[in-house]
Amino acid sequence: MLDAPGPGYPPPRNTWQFPPPEVRTRWKWIAALATVLGLVGAAGLTTLLVVLGSQDFSGLIEDEELTDTIASQCELMTATIDSMPLSGSTPQQAATIVDQNRAVELMVLAIRRENAREVRDDEPAEQWLQDWERLVDARERYARRLLRDPEASLEVPRDADGHKITERMNDVWLGDPACTVPRTLANPRTDAYRGI
Repeated sequence: MLDAPGPGYPPPRNTWQFPPPEVRTRWKWIAALATVLGLVGAAGLTTLLVVLGSQDFSGLIEDEELTDTIASQCELMTATIDSMPLSGSTPQQAATIVDQNRAVELMVLAIRRENAREVRDDEPAEQWLQDWERLVDARERYARRLLRDPEASLEVPRDADGHKITERMNDVWLGDPACTVPRTLANPRTDAYRGI
């Protein structure tokens, strides 16, 4: 807004117009240095993100296409297993264990068939699938023992550190798990009716 004209003093001017502040040479150098450091830091961070994004973390299944397949196949397997709870006589329970194992085998087969390259490239994926196979083998032995001894229990295979493999099978995901071992696979007798 311009001041209304009046006598010659002060001259007409914009009320909000002021001369620019004086910038000392030292501040110019500091601003230039901060700009250069900011650009170098941004370039370094971008490079780090690109390197980390292309790197395979040995303990995690990260491939998005593979995790999508795993999630859908695991959901089908879990629904199948949930639809056949362990109950009835000991021979019926053993037969149910074999049927549940078949659902797991079909899941593993489908993942390997649909994503062979991703399984090969994402380091822990093959070990994760082998852990499912080891669990199925242990459950098959358990079903045979159950026919001889109704009080038999499942012995879940362990890793080199002595932990149950089901723990590492559930811990290979970066965020939300694409697949977890259903409780009844690792502890089948929790759902069984023990009175028969």
